Amino acid sequence: MSSFVRKYIKGDQTIWVIVVFLALVSLLTVYSATGSLAYKTQGGNTTYFMFKQLTFLLMGIGVIVVVHHIPYKYFVIFSVPALYISIAMLGLTLVSGQNLNEASRWFTVPGIGISFQPSEMAKLALIVYVARVLAQHQRDDGPTEGAFWPIMIHAGIVCLLIFPENLSTSVLLAGVVMLMMFLGRVPFKYLFFTGFTGLAIVSLVLILAMNDVVLIDRAETWAARVERFMEDENQEDEYGSDYQLTQSKIAIATGGMIGKGPGNSEQRNFLPHPYSDFIFAIIAEEFGFFGAVAVVIAYFFLLGRIGVIVNSSKRTFPAFMVLGLGLMLVIQAFVNMGVSVGIFPVTGQPLPLVSMGGTSILFTCFGLGAILTVSRYNQQEKAREKAAEARLAKTEQEN
Repeated sequence: MSSFVRKYIKGDQTIWVIVVFLALVSLLTVYSATGSLAYKTQGGNTTYFMFKQLTFLLMGIGVIVVVHHIPYKYFVIFSVPALYISIAMLGLTLVSGQNLNEASRWFTVPGIGISFQPSEMAKLALIVYVARVLAQHQRDDGPTEGAFWPIMIHAGIVCLLIFPENLSTSVLLAGVVMLMMFLGRVPFKYLFFTGFTGLAIVSLVLILAMNDVVLIDRAETWAARVERFMEDENQEDEYGSDYQLTQSKIAIATGGMIGKGPGNSEQRNFLPHPYSDFIFAIIAEEFGFFGAVAVVIAYFFLLGRIGVIVNSSKRTFPAFMVLGLGLMLVIQAFVNMGVSVGIFPVTGQPLPLVSMGGTSILFTCFGLGAILTVSRYNQQEKAREKAAEARLAKTEQEN
């Protein structure tokens, strides 16, 4: 086993530990949170979803192992084709995608019958493309103005295609791209104008939806969630105006410091989607304050290790790629946890590597594999430098 680890498990070891920890948390929590779902859909077979989640987690770890051995230069080569394929699938999904929870987010591969969310692939493809463009336009003598329009055109297309069916993913992806451009030295005046325009468009859609002037089918749902979130600040009734958030808060409050123990959640029977959107509430209920904090710390550690990898990168493309992928993953995690505690309006963002779901896990693991391939390369570069220094020192001693 140790020889296998030394041969195949490369890159930042802390990230590998975090992956294993979150996978274990996922298995325990999904097994507990899917109890009611199992009785409704699987005839009471409560282990069905646990083994399904285990399968996806093992597949995801396999994806990390494979991807982190791919030289990052291939991400540069395939970033543009992957982006255009993602755009095509997003367009097809809008027209003829599978409808789930009143949103067409699923694309079925013809002839195979496998369904997945193209938005997950599009997130990765766009971030890698943005990293490529930023790297190509870096200059030592000034800002990278030339990167703005290529990035904005492609990011605008992707975000607009995601926007009608998944507002939160569209906004989250746009925010990460803006952060990447800011750190890539794109002039702030461009970013300010773009951010202001995007915020104005989203606000206009929500205002029109609130006044029954519906432009997009999902707009009424978004507006209702924002209204419930705003009303919840001044609750006048016993249970609050948002059933989901109320049940989530009950789960967190009754968990106490040490929790009720694995499998002992009560709110899983009342909370909608306790195995995905609100899985953090179940973690807090069953593992308590300490368990919830451990999960939060895991994502903070992941962000810290991503910073180390970026600082260790001597080339711009891998640094930007790791930065974008890492920010996307960690920000999504904190949005999910923030929804459970009432910081943000209800969204459909899963908790990376923890929430139940195949598409999210596999594409998250692909992103982690890309991060680890840069870490592996940095370690190899450092080892080569040390070897070269040792040879030089030996040569000087001999002379």
